[in-house]
Amino acid sequence: MKFGILVVCILCVSFSLMLATSDAAIDPDDVVGVWLFDEGSGEVATDVSENGLDGIIHGNPKWVNGKFGKALELDGSAAYVEVPEHENPREAITVSLWVKSLTENWNQHGWMIEKRNAFVLHPNTGTKNVAWAICNGGCWNKPRAWSDNAVGPTDVTDWHMYTATWNSVTGEWFIYIDAKEESAMNLDKTPLDADTGAVFIGRDTCCAGRFGNAVIDEVAMFSVALDQSEIETLMTKGLGNTVADVEAKGKMTTTWGSIKVNY
Repeated sequence: MKFGILVVCILCVSFSLMLATSDAAIDPDDVVGVWLFDEGSGEVATDVSENGLDGIIHGNPKWVNGKFGKALELDGSAAYVEVPEHENPREAITVSLWVKSLTENWNQHGWMIEKRNAFVLHPNTGTKNVAWAICNGGCWNKPRAWSDNAVGPTDVTDWHMYTATWNSVTGEWFIYIDAKEESAMNLDKTPLDADTGAVFIGRDTCCAGRFGNAVIDEVAMFSVALDQSEIETLMTKGLGNTVADVEAKGKMTTTWGSIKVNY
């Protein structure tokens, strides 16, 4: 009888895992934080991962319709999100967010998402380009420069998903726009410098006045360099659905562990 129950449990868990991982699988342990901005009001941007890095919303941005659900409209002068202090991933990282500029070219430097002593996803003022500046044994992009291989879409006033990755084992550095690889470099194979401070979304703390004038949605950080198929999953399914699948996968893995213990 126990054997029959075990077989049924294995089949159920296997089928559920197959459904949850029909797209490119993302390991739940690799999620650092996910901020969907679907609250629609208030001053807290909830981290829907299990890591509790809820962001504080400053400067009274507008809640507007986003790429998926709601989003934050930043005014370019005071509005931003501050994520609590924590140490960044060091061996590898992915940062990703949807952005729609409210100006023809980027209004300010550096404000997309930053942890200034480790990384900055850096729009370049007066252009449509975005740089991916990392501190790998020092800042920036050793042995290259912070703005090397910056790239951008034709129209920044449309919604685009900007994703950047770094893998210190391979030295591979990428910028993806709308899940398409647009820029690549090989850098020194050195882990990211450790920064135990806050993460800022919509603000560059380098210098006064660096606030984004744009609508932002679905921000995420991972402790691995996602590959293109995984980034495509984020783009097509949205972070909310992807995280739901990731959490389901994690819970089902726990269930499978319980089955193995109990039987």
